Amino acid sequence: TMRAWDVLRSALAGAPNTASLQVADARAETLLAAAERLTERLEEQGGRRALGVVNLCGRQRMRSQRVAKEALLAALVPNAERSARLQHLLGEFEQGLAQIEAAPLSSPEISAALAASRVGWLTLMRALRSADAAAMAHAGDRLLEHLDGLTESCEHSLQMLLS
Repeated sequence: TMRAWDVLRSALAGAPNTASLQVADARAETLLAAAERLTERLEEQGGRRALGVVNLCGRQRMRSQRVAKEALLAALVPNAERSARLQHLLGEFEQGLAQIEAAPLSSPEISAALAASRVGWLTLMRALRSADAAAMAHAGDRLLEHLDGLTESCEHSLQMLLS
């Protein structure tokens, strides 16, 4: 993971342009994959599967930002690979949201946060279809706020169960 971060950091050092942006993005994807593997190993070693829904909420926050990033990059540098990656991310996000909705943790707070997240997701989807960069950025930021609230609600609920 540290090696992937060092490689990404070197890609971010120069003046930004279309080529350097694509290189940095590819290196960021490598770092993200390494971080995902590390998270999975920590969950397995720690035996804390109950924290899975909180980790899933955290992944959803990250995925929402990746969707917004991919959509913005697709508008700047359209290509089939980026479009396919975006479609894959959209599917992952929808699947993750469904998993959270099916999770055994439930409270009025979680239900409200889930509903707000679902609305935020639909708003981002409308912004993606409009191809309006400002709308995509705004919708992505709002979705991130909703997912932060959802994560906090799930963490609080889990703490109450474990105490």
